[in-house]
Formats: sequence, structure tokens, C-alpha cells
Amino acid sequence: MKFKINTLFKALMLVLLATQICNITAQKRVIDSLKLVVENAQNIPNPNKSDIKAAIALSDHYSKVSLDTAKYYGFAAYELSNHVGNDTGVAVSLNSIGMMYQICGYFDSAFPYLDSARAMFVNMGDSTGLVFVRNNLAVAMMRKGNYAEALRYYQENLIIARSRNELENMILSYNNMGITYFDWKKYEQALENYQLALEVLKEMNEEERTGPVFNNIGEAYFDMGKPDSALFYFKQALRVNQKFEKKRSILISMTNIGNIYLLDKDYKNALEVYNQALSISESIPDNVNTAIINIKIGIAYNSLQEFTKAKAHLMVGLNMSLKDDMMNSVMEAYIGLIENSRGLKNADLVYNYGNLYINIKDSLFNESSLNKISELKTRYKTIEKEKEIVVLKTDQQVKELEIQLQKNQKYSLVILVIIIVFTSILLFNRYKLKKEKEKSEIEKAKMRIEQRMLHSQMNPHFIFNSLNSINSFIGENNTLEAQDYLTKFARLMRLILENSRKTTVALEDEIQSLQINLELEQLRFDGRFDFNIDIDSSLDPEDIFIPPLLIQPFVENAIKHGIKGREGKGIISLSIKIEDEVMVCIIEDNGVGRDITMNEKKKFNDHISLGTQVTMERLEILRHEKNHNIGVRIIDLKDENDIGKGTKVILTIPFEQE
Repeated sequence: MKFKINTLFKALMLVLLATQICNITAQKRVIDSLKLVVENAQNIPNPNKSDIKAAIALSDHYSKVSLDTAKYYGFAAYELSNHVGNDTGVAVSLNSIGMMYQICGYFDSAFPYLDSARAMFVNMGDSTGLVFVRNNLAVAMMRKGNYAEALRYYQENLIIARSRNELENMILSYNNMGITYFDWKKYEQALENYQLALEVLKEMNEEERTGPVFNNIGEAYFDMGKPDSALFYFKQALRVNQKFEKKRSILISMTNIGNIYLLDKDYKNALEVYNQALSISESIPDNVNTAIINIKIGIAYNSLQEFTKAKAHLMVGLNMSLKDDMMNSVMEAYIGLIENSRGLKNADLVYNYGNLYINIKDSLFNESSLNKISELKTRYKTIEKEKEIVVLKTDQQVKELEIQLQKNQKYSLVILVIIIVFTSILLFNRYKLKKEKEKSEIEKAKMRIEQRMLHSQMNPHFIFNSLNSINSFIGENNTLEAQDYLTKFARLMRLILENSRKTTVALEDEIQSLQINLELEQLRFDGRFDFNIDIDSSLDPEDIFIPPLLIQPFVENAIKHGIKGREGKGIISLSIKIEDEVMVCIIEDNGVGRDITMNEKKKFNDHISLGTQVTMERLEILRHEKNHNIGVRIIDLKDENDIGKGTKVILTIPFEQE
């Protein structure tokens, strides 16, 4: 009888295994067929809607498996949609690309794609598309700490979902509102929304999607100081996620279980679970959770007094959190580093990290707390002032008795001293106000220029011409040229978006941006000019940091106003060296010269280049701040007949060196 039962059990297991293999094989065939559809569509002049849908479906599939592959198919969908003029496809693909960046933790890179998608959905009156893009925008807003704005997006979606009885969107809205309230430390509201999401999932019989909600409920109980309830829900979540092989949700469940071990001081088990979760997070990749897990590992190593290992993980988590403006994680990292510095017996680092933690914490206080602090300060100052008045009255009475015979002389002396002190204070305050006003004006000017800087670098004519060139390559079946051009164009856009938000960038990154820009223009102008970039051999581009996007406008002028009007092959030379504590950058072309360019401008009533104007204003501010010989000098190159043969621009800019 036992033999029969074992045989039956094995047969049943073989049937289940065969069924699972068939399902996996069938899914793989579907994915492979979709890949083939997209590949063929990229090589034909007139792709159709089904080709675009295939690319978007692949992007959605790989968003749960490989984000790099998901972004690739998102861009493929955008390219196909743009090629056939399908606005819906363009908007959906922009939303998908933005979502990929948001998942990876690159929020600043995600916003341009998501905002563009939202604008297109609004213009088309597509409320369904707006629901999805608002969800992605809300997630990015929440991660940046703007909880009120995130809730506004979710509530707008919930109103629409309820009016249409759209259970799917109701789940998303409830769960995401719960996450936002949780991050905002409003746990009761968070649990209320999570339970509403579970009720809708139960109504839809959707067990697979209960895992993340169980995780969220467990996190709320954990933060409320109820570890037993938290562990119950974390185990529920892990069971569901492992059953349905949800990679990202598994890593979150494991991280949360590790947090329970950490709370119970079971550090070895905590490290084991955290390291498994970290491996999954890095393979996805997921920058947000990678930062959080590194900080948790550092805290565990602190508790085991393995301070060297602890500091390495804490610094990785801190740097990733600072990069993505994850302020709560930054504060946790600083707490870990304070304890780490105590363990290493480094009092200076304890003090430094303590100050950094206090500054971050103070900046996150809400308005109510700040008002209470202000009231306490006012009351304290009033009490102290009343004490001072009493003391002054007593002292005055004593002095009047002691100096009755000399009061006239001393009154005169006191008056003179008061006048001197008052005058000194008045002059000092005027000087201080003047300096503060100058500083304020400089800061306002810098903010205005920084806002205009990105606009000037994202030149709409350049983007339009580049996309036209890509379109031309595709139309001529020059697939390799189109791919090469698109790859370089995408890299340039990313570099400009990333560099424009930084105060300084490595010289190596700036040179890379210039190299790609020149290569794109060289392709667009059919190789009508050559260029070379010469960096002094004594410089290490990785260790030199300069203000971003200062050189590019002058290089673009050399192409647009110099080389463009020239007959024959043009040459643009760029050389960089260090002289007298400033970086000297020389841009030289053999174009038609400024005389002809200025005549053409007058003829067509051309306007001043925005990029050049913004750069001039930035240089003036840098010169005022650094007190160096910073600026630009333009030299007209002429031959023996006084005919223009090119232009030389000598740009002196400040730099920092590691």
C-alpha cells in the first residue's frame, strides 16, 4: 500500500512538473515571437500598431526581470511610434521609459519622460493613460519627500476609478496611498488604505498581488513597534512572492525579515538575510533598496563590532541615498556612522556626523514643530529680558550712589562711548546688509541662469535636426547609422540632463559630452568638418572638476556660424591646459570668420544665441565669486589680405582638483 501511495505521489509530481515546464516554455515562445516582431519592425519602413504594442509588451515584461532590457524596448516603442506618427504609442512609451528610470531610483531622469507623457495624454483626452502616468509621478514625488503632491495624484486616480468601478485602479490607488502615508509616518491611515486594497484584491481573487500589500502592512506594524504582527505579515508576503517568483517583492520581504532579526539582536541571521536581499537588489538593479540594505548591513556589523566592514557598507548606502535625495535613509546612515565612529574611537568623526545628522533632521521638521520651537524661543527671550531689566535697575541704583560726585564727567564719557558703539554697529550692519544683498543677488542670478542653462543646452533646433537625421537614416534603410546616431543622441541627452544639475563635473565627463556632440554634428553635416580634442598630458581628467556646460556653446557656435558657411572641409580644434590657477580652453575653427557671420545675422535679423548669453552671465558670476581672471576672449583670424579665415575663442574658467 505504501508503495502504491509513493508511486502515485511521484506520478502526480511529474505531471505538475511537466505542466510547469510547458507553461514556462509557452511563455518563452510568446516572448521570443514578440522579440522577432520588434526586430522585423525596426528593419522595415512602415511599422504598424501591432509592432508598437509588441515593443511595449516586452518593456512591461522585462520591467520585472531586467530593467536595462525593459528600457531598450521602451525606447524601441518610442522610435517606432514616432516614426509612424502614433501619438498614443509615443505617450505610452515615454511613460514606460520614465517608469523604468523611476524604478531604478533615477528620479530626476524620470521626470522629463513622465511630464511629457502626461502632457500628451492630457492633449489627447486619454484619462486611462493619465491614471498610469500619475501613478508613476506620484511614486517619484513620494521618493523625493513631496508627500502632499504624491497623495494628490493618487486621490485623483481613486476618484476616477470609483466613478467607473475600475477595481484594478482602485487597488493601485489604495495601496500607493498607504505607502505614501507610511513614508509620512501616518501609520493608521496607511493600514486603513492597505486593508482596502486587500479587500478589492480578494473580490478579484488576485492572490498573486497580495504579497506586496502584506509586505506593506508588515512594515507599518514594524514601525509601530509591533514586531510579532510585522513578522506574521512578512512571512505571508514571502510565501506569496516565492510562490509566484516575484523577484523585487522577494527582496523586500527578505529585507523586512532581516529588520526583525536586527531588532531581536540576532545579527548573524540578519546579515545572512540582508546579503541575500542585496544580491537580488543589485542584480535587478534597484538603487533605492540597494542603498537601504547597505545601511542595514552596516548597522548589523556595528553591533558585531566589525567596524571596518560596517563603515564600508554605511558609506555606500549614504552616497547612494544622497545622490537620489533619500533623506530618511541619509539620516539612518548618519546614525550608523556616528555609532561606527564611536566604535573606532574617532571623536572628530562623531562630532562631524552628528552635526550632519542634526542639520538634516532640522530641515525635515514640519511647520507645527517649527512654530512650537519659535514660541519657546520667544518665551525664553522674554524671561531673559525681564531678568536683564531687573539687574540693570539694581546696578543703576548702586552706581548712582557711588559716582554722585563724578556723574557729569562719567555721563559725558558714557554718552561718547554709546555714540561710538552705536555708530560702529550702524556701519557694521550697513556693511553686512550690503554684503548679504550682493550675495542674495548673486544667488538669484545663479538660480535664473541655472534654469536657463538646461533650456539652452536642450536646443530644440538641435533635437529636431537630430531626430530628422535619424528619420532620414531609417528612411534610407541605413539601420547601423540610425542606431549609432540614436545611441549617441540618447547618451548626449542623458549627460546634459545629469550634468546640468551639478555644480561641478569631472573634466572627463565634460569632454565626453563635447565628443558626442561633435560626432553627432559631424554625422548630420555629412562629414563636412573634422575635429580634434587635445588635453595637456600633465592633466588627469578624472581628478579635475569644472562648472558644467561652459565650453559647449562656443563649440556649437564654431559649427553653426563658422564651419556651416564654409566651402570645403572645416576643422575645429579644442585644446585644454592649466595656466595661473585657471583652466584655459581654446576653441579654434577655420570657418568664414565673424565679419561674414555678423552680416548674415543683420541680414536675417538673427538674435543672440541663448547658450552664449547664458554662458557669459555664468562666467561673470564665477569671476565675481572666485576673484580669478575668468572670462572669454574672441580673436578674429585673418590672412594677409585681411580676409577672415576663422575664429579663436580663449575661455578661462575655474577648476577644482582632488
